[in-house]
Formats: sequence, C-alpha cells, structure tokens
Amino acid sequence: MIIRLIGGTPMRGQADPSWRGAISDADAYDLTNDAARARILSANGLVISGGVDHLLLGRYREELTAFVRSGGRVLVNGQVVKPFIDGLAVWRKLEFRGAQDVRPHAVSEHPVWNGIDDRDLHYRTGVPGIHSYERLEEIGVAGFYGRGYHLDLPEGAQVITGIGSYRLPLDYAYRIGAGEVLVHGGNDLESFSDDGYSTRVLGPNLVAWLEAGRNDGARNDGGRDGGTSVRNGAQNGGTDAAVVRVLPAAAPADAAVARAARDARVSRESRESRESRESRAPGAAPRIGLLHCGAFQPLRTLADPALAPYRLESVYLPDADPAVLADLDVVLVSDRLHQGQLERFVPALLAALEDPGKTVIVLGENKVEQWLPGVGYTFRPTVFWKWRTGEDNGTRLRLPEDPMWEFFTPWSVSWHHHGLLHPRPGARSLVVMEEDGAEVGTLMYVDEVNQPARLLVTTMDPVYHHGSGFMPGASQLLYSLLRWVTATRSSAGKHP
Repeated sequence: MIIRLIGGTPMRGQADPSWRGAISDADAYDLTNDAARARILSANGLVISGGVDHLLLGRYREELTAFVRSGGRVLVNGQVVKPFIDGLAVWRKLEFRGAQDVRPHAVSEHPVWNGIDDRDLHYRTGVPGIHSYERLEEIGVAGFYGRGYHLDLPEGAQVITGIGSYRLPLDYAYRIGAGEVLVHGGNDLESFSDDGYSTRVLGPNLVAWLEAGRNDGARNDGGRDGGTSVRNGAQNGGTDAAVVRVLPAAAPADAAVARAARDARVSRESRESRESRESRAPGAAPRIGLLHCGAFQPLRTLADPALAPYRLESVYLPDADPAVLADLDVVLVSDRLHQGQLERFVPALLAALEDPGKTVIVLGENKVEQWLPGVGYTFRPTVFWKWRTGEDNGTRLRLPEDPMWEFFTPWSVSWHHHGLLHPRPGARSLVVMEEDGAEVGTLMYVDEVNQPARLLVTTMDPVYHHGSGFMPGASQLLYSLLRWVTATRSSAGKHP
C-alpha cells in the first residue's frame, strides 16, 4: 500500500499525478486523527507532496522517523524548510542565470531512475507532441525538475541527481534503520512520468520501490528492532487503500449557536480593532497578515529578507483564531490554501470586507466563487510556456490611466494565471483575458464600491512561485502588491 500525503485540493485542471492509480491520496491533516494516522503509518511507502504543511509534519517527526526506521520508505517532494524526518537537509535556492544552470545530471544509480535519460527531466512544455531535446531547448521551460540543492546531507547519504555544472545535490537518498528516505528537491517527482519520453518508466520504478518498503504500522517505539513485516493489504488500484478523513460530528443546533457566537465576536473585535487602528500615530506602517497553511512556499516567503521592511505577520490557519484578522490593516490571503482550513476563516474574511480601513487581497486557486459574494469563475488551463514560443497568451492590460499602474508593471501581471474571474459591477478590471478578439474574463481586479473595504482579487499565484524560487514575474507581482498597500494607506489608517 502506498499513500501520498497532499496539502488539499489539487490545482484545478491538473491531471492526477499519482501513477496509474497505484498511489492513494490522503489529506495530510488526517495525521491529527489517531485512527487515520495509524492507517497512514501502516503503509509500505509514503509520498510527501510539495504542498503539504511542514509545520504539521514537524509535529509528527518522531512517528515519521519511526515509520522509516521500521522498514517504511518515503519520497519527500519539494523544498524542505523545516525538517520533519530525522536527517532531512534544508533546501537552498540556486542562483541561476540560464537553462543549463538548472540542468539535472545523473550522479549515481538508484532504482527509481533506472532507464531514464536525464535530459528528459530538463525541460517541460505545453506544446502538443513529442519533441527532441534540441527542440525543447527552443520552446521548453527549465527549472520545474529542480532549481535548488541540499547541503549538510545526513551521514551515508547517496547523491542521485546533481543540478547544474557543479552537480550540486538535488536528489538524494539515505537510510534510517531498515527503511529509506528519498528526497527530490523540485516539483513532485511522480508528475514527471511521461509516456512520450524515457521518463515513462519513472512511475513504475517509483511504485516498485515504495511497495518494497515494509512496516508493521503497529509499533510507536521507533522500530528499534528494525522490523520488516509483510505488506498491509493487497494493492487494487487504490480503492482499498483510500484513507477516509474522520472528523467529529457536531449537532446542527450546537454548530449554529457556535457560528452565531463566532460571527458576533468577529464583528465586535473588528469594531474595536478599527477604533484602535484609527488612534495610531499618523504615518504608521500598515499591519499586513499573510494567511497560510505552513507549506514551504509561504514559509520561505515569510523568511525572505527582501520582504522584511513590510513586516509580514504570519497567520497560520490551523492554529490561528480567525479573530486575529480584526486587528490587521491588510489581509493577504495566500494562494492555494487548504480549503478546509480556509473555510474556518471565511466568516472573518467577510467581516473584514465590511471594514472601510482594510485592504483584502485574495490570490489564486482559492475557489473564491464559493465564498466571495457575487464573484464568478471560469476554468482555463495554466499556460506556462508561451513566452518561450512567442505565442500571444491573451493577457491584456486595461485602464491605463488608473493610479494602480504606478505600482504594477506589465511583466508583473502577465506571466501566467489560473482561470478567469467575473467580478461584480463597479469593480475595475486591470488585467483581462482576450480570446478571438473578445474579452472573456478578468485576471486581476480591484473593487472599492461593492463593500466598505478595498478588495483585490487575482487568479495569479505569486506567493507560491516566489516561495518556490521560480518565475521572476511572480516575485515582481508580490513586491508590487506590498508596495501598493503600503504607499496608498492614508495617515488615518484608511485607503484613499
């Protein structure tokens, strides 16, 4: 049995990257439930996706380490910020200037990479068809496989793939007891299994390697005897292996009372907070809170020295009280949040929209059509390669005289997007999508008329890409947003 821990709902339009149904998904927050955690830790192998909450995983470091020690195998994807298994090295960003700086190179043999030409890991493109390496050099985008490296590897670690001309450690493996940890410092490894290239074998190789793990799933003593129990259950395409999230059921009446009390408290604290903000010294910097779920992208964003002047405050949704939003001047809803964690904050976000002293910014892949009043959404696939091929991606800038353009450049808002928004009448659409000469939807808008607060919504995901160290335009958008909210806040604590 192989279980992949995911950080929430997959990105809309993304094909299921688990290989041919052999890997069953489980919400990482299921670890907080004793029964679900026991089932997860009874697997032969685990896959940690790149969108999982590192702070959550850190709370189960002993259990995850014991899983490996007793014979389990784990694939860790993404950029480790806070190690959650003994021996994990922290990921470091590579300062790259061109495609060859992020080229993967085979360093040593490992069964997961058997039969794979490392050139087939270098570029990705959405252009249909199978392309030669030379053609991909013209139309492909490099860096998806990896754009950083690891130092301070654990004793006995095996470097499998190096990055760039110096072959810096990108992929590595090491043993703990009877088990093994495999680390891939880039986009989820299983997503690179492509039938058109040598990487077609990556999926089968990975599944075979994970299934060979052995874990009895019953002990919590760290597996000191190096147990090697047989597989727990038969594999049948993921049906039996599915993990059902277990949540305590609340009585409807009790839930309604709790919601009413929470809404009343949020309203009261919002009013008190507004009075407190308006009494601050003129010219005080706004308090900016970044709502996030502990994935590596927002954690790296919060730690970025370039953003230190803005004093971003961490609002870690699993632990935070929604009432904390009341005392913020700017509520920045990070992209790709776990929908279950975000749902708990929706009443506080709606209360924030009723405060004329606030600015609320909602970034992409947060299903705003389900909770922002009057906002519609239309899916469009993500386009990440057209700037390489020279095709028109349909992005159009509007309202050139709008004062917003003092803070935003064309490059900061035209790198890519995740679908189309349809805002309420009166909102100012600054970036739109055009198809066949007709405007079909909005990619970024500002609304200062449909609620007391100032609202900016976009389907772009700058925190994700800035924190990943990928896509310079995304970093420009994040910087622009922060400059805008800081510069346009009046001395009274209200936007103009």
